[in-house]
Amino acid sequence: MKEKRLAIGFIAPLALSIMLFQLYPILLNGFYSLLNWNGLTKTASFIGLENYAALFSDPLFRKAAIHSLIYALLGTFFQVGISFLLAWLVEFARFKKPAAVKLLFILPVAATTAVTGIVFKTLFSFNGPINSLIQAMGLSPVRWLADPFWAFVLVLIVSVWKETGTLFIYWMTGFAGVGNDVLEAASLDGARGWKLMRHIYMPVLKPILLMASGVTFINNLKVFDLVQTLTGGGPYYGTDMFSTFIYQNAFTGSFGPPRLSYACAAAVVILIGAILLFVIQKGVRKILNPAARASR
Repeated sequence: MKEKRLAIGFIAPLALSIMLFQLYPILLNGFYSLLNWNGLTKTASFIGLENYAALFSDPLFRKAAIHSLIYALLGTFFQVGISFLLAWLVEFARFKKPAAVKLLFILPVAATTAVTGIVFKTLFSFNGPINSLIQAMGLSPVRWLADPFWAFVLVLIVSVWKETGTLFIYWMTGFAGVGNDVLEAASLDGARGWKLMRHIYMPVLKPILLMASGVTFINNLKVFDLVQTLTGGGPYYGTDMFSTFIYQNAFTGSFGPPRLSYACAAAVVILIGAILLFVIQKGVRKILNPAARASR
């Protein structure tokens, strides 16, 4: 009984903080989504599901949804893939100073995302250093921040540079999880190259791949600070994402007067989508992990 009370004493502050700072705002957000309110006036009218109906017929919301999904898919593919290749190089290429190489790959993680966006915005401005280098090579300057396509490409490039280091650490941990005795036994059995990777490393790395892909995809879906500081969702809404769509509707008035309740409806839709993605991810992990199914 004493241990039970002690456990409740430790858990209660965390449970209360979750209810107060996470569950309550979510419920309040859901209530606000049923109102016609700009967040500034003292009165608001109840309009039911009208915000949701308007949301699904809003071309700017559809555009933001498409951009977010494309960014999440491409960002996950490049971030996970490039981080794996870098970890593989560090593990097998036998650099003279592997610690320095690891630090070089991990260093971008230390920079805050907002500062990263501001710095790269300066570097890739029309008269910035990158275009100066391109012109020095005899090529035409690229309108990185003025063309929707190149602005989207730029957001992807910066996100890969910024986030690859974290995934690199995951992969290095996975490679380190294969013991030397296992590698020696595999070497005696003639396992080399692709066979070594497939039969020895991949069973250890597969859970990391699933975890890293899922976490990276969700993080990319909720990207905000990088896009906001780098492109502001522009040009011409060409890099507008879920988060910037909500921010601009709720606070900035970029789409006209602030519409807090409309932004809350968008947040609810995105939350439901994230929950569905989480359920799908768990189902895929069970299908791809026979050991988990066998233990049930």
